[in-house]
Amino acid sequence: MAKNYVSTYDRVNHSRRNSIAVVIGFILFFAVIFALIGLLYGQSLYYSDLYDLLFTTIAGAMLGILISLIISVVSYRRSGRILAKAADAREVSREESPYLYETVDAIASGAQIMPPKVYIIESGELNAFATGSGGGKSMVAVTRGLLEVLDREELEGVIAHEIAHLKNDDIKFVSLAAALSAALLMILHVFGRGMRFSGRGRRSDSSRSGSGNAIILLIIMAASIIAIVLGPLIAKAMQSAVSKQREFLADASGAVIIGYPLGLASALEKIDDYNRRYLESHQTAFVNQSVHALCISQPLAKKVSRLFATHPPIEERIKRLREM
Repeated sequence: MAKNYVSTYDRVNHSRRNSIAVVIGFILFFAVIFALIGLLYGQSLYYSDLYDLLFTTIAGAMLGILISLIISVVSYRRSGRILAKAADAREVSREESPYLYETVDAIASGAQIMPPKVYIIESGELNAFATGSGGGKSMVAVTRGLLEVLDREELEGVIAHEIAHLKNDDIKFVSLAAALSAALLMILHVFGRGMRFSGRGRRSDSSRSGSGNAIILLIIMAASIIAIVLGPLIAKAMQSAVSKQREFLADASGAVIIGYPLGLASALEKIDDYNRRYLESHQTAFVNQSVHALCISQPLAKKVSRLFATHPPIEERIKRLREM
C-alpha cells in the first residue's frame, strides 16, 4: 500500500493551526473558569433568579475572555528574553568560529531574517537553542559537543530548526502559553480559597433555599471542584501542547528553509542516542529550566510524561521529517 506523501508546507500549516488552536483553548478555558465564578456569585445572591444566574455567568465568561486576551497581547509583545548566561553561553566572534558563523548567516539569509548573534556553550552535551525574533536582537547558541559530533548536513538541519524558531516567533508563543498557564493557576488558587470561605457562609443559609436551588448549588459546587482539581493539570498540558506544536513547526519550517529534512532527522537520532548516555553521568548545561522549552532536545536524563513534556517524542519528529 502506497504511503501518503505529506509536504513540508502541509506540516508547517498543520503545526501552525494546532498551536493557534491550543491558545484558543486556553482562552476558552479562562471563559469556563470565570463563568463558574459568575455562576457561584449569582447563586450567592439572596433574591437571584434564572436571569440573574444567566447574566452573571455570561458576564463572568466575557470577563475571562477579556483577561486572557489582555494577557496574550502583553506577553506576546513583551515576552522576556532568555539571557545567554542562563546556560553559560559565550558569544563568539566570526574570526573565532568562521564555519559556524557562515552556516548561521547563510541559513538566516535563506529564511529572510536578520542574522542572529552566535553563542557557544562549553559542554559535551548535544543541544542548541535560540531566543529573540526574526526582526533582530536574537541569538543562536550551540554546545561544543554539537559542533564536534554532527556532520555538516546535520548541523545545518539543527541551525535551520533554530532559525525557524526565530522566523516563526516561537519564543513569543511559548512565553504566551507560559503566561496564560501561570495566570490560570493563580486564578484557580484564588478561586479555590474563595470557595472554601463561601462554603462556610452558605451552610448557615441552606434553610432559606429551596430544594431546586440546593440541587443547582450542588451541581455548581461539583463542577467548580472538578475545575479546581483538574485545572492545573489541564493548564500544564495545554502549555506543553503549545511547546510541542512549535517544535513540530520549527522542524518543518527548517526543512523548508534549507530544502533538506533528512539532515535534521539524522541529527535528532544522534542527539537522542548521545545525550541519553551522556546525561547519565553528567549534569546538563541547561540547569535553568526556563531554557528547556527552547532547546532542540529536552535536556533531561529521565523520561518525562508525554502529556507534560515540553518536546514531542524524538521518534515522532524523525518519522515526520523522513516522510517529507
